Amino acid sequence: MFRPIHALRYTACLCAVASALAGCAGLPPGTSPVASLHKALLARSARSQTDLIYSGGDRTAVVYTYPGGILEDTFKTPFLIHAMCSDAKGDVFVTAVVTSKSGVQTGYIYEYTHGGKSPVTTLDVPAREIPVNCSSDPTTGNLAVTSYNFRNFTPLVEIYAGGSGEAKLYHSVELGANPQPAYDASGNLFVTSGGNVSALLPKGKQQLEKVTLNETIGNVAHAQWDGKYFALQSYAPTKHNGENIWVHYFRVQISGTTGTITGISRFAGWRQKNAGQSWLQGNTVVATPGNSITFWKYPAGGKALKVLHVSHPSQAVTVSLAP
Repeated sequence: MFRPIHALRYTACLCAVASALAGCAGLPPGTSPVASLHKALLARSARSQTDLIYSGGDRTAVVYTYPGGILEDTFKTPFLIHAMCSDAKGDVFVTAVVTSKSGVQTGYIYEYTHGGKSPVTTLDVPAREIPVNCSSDPTTGNLAVTSYNFRNFTPLVEIYAGGSGEAKLYHSVELGANPQPAYDASGNLFVTSGGNVSALLPKGKQQLEKVTLNETIGNVAHAQWDGKYFALQSYAPTKHNGENIWVHYFRVQISGTTGTITGISRFAGWRQKNAGQSWLQGNTVVATPGNSITFWKYPAGGKALKVLHVSHPSQAVTVSLAP
């Protein structure tokens, strides 16, 4: 069910708003309401023209400039943020769970416009489904959301045509309880939970097809198209060494029903035990290990380029490009 929540409309003229501000408390002595409003509108306009990082976790989201890393905003949410993705227009989608007073959990997808801090749209997921992650089709604007049933952990893929309306549902026995979706530039949808089997929904097809990887990888925390390959945030499950399990990005090329790992990016200091999620933006990985937002080169990996120490625990992250 599609339910519009909030749409910002500026129908009042500047003078009317300024008059209202003049009657409000809180302005410093000698401050002109018109000047204050003008400054706020300029800040909003500048933010709308700047690429931004959205990140969040337990009922709090933060917004930074990208790639500068300057804090732009912090705002509360009434829901737990599971993951984030963004589309070609810079809109941000949040997969989230609302918990009632009785403890019942309900999943939703919330959409924010670029620079916004209030949802403009809410998408419902099927009953008893907990949303995992999302990906936007650059060719159609379709939104793929992965989820699992909280009773039996059965995975599900929901596709919202144009990013709205009722979802079309897809099932695959090749997926585990934490499936990660990724569209490529041609509109083919790849979905994986890790291991050595995944699923592919070729553009125009109506059924997920099994894809077998040439290697077994650990649980996947994020999947994305890097312009040439599907890039998977995961780890090598056969190389456990106590807590020293390191996050890698596996680059996967798909041909027919076979996925071949063509390269691996390794990142200094990125441990699996507190890995968080990530977002691939061009030649940079933006990730959330621990209580931070960290930048690495892609596909080179190696040492971190920059670390932002955030005041609130963040797991989900995406880069919203200015429209």
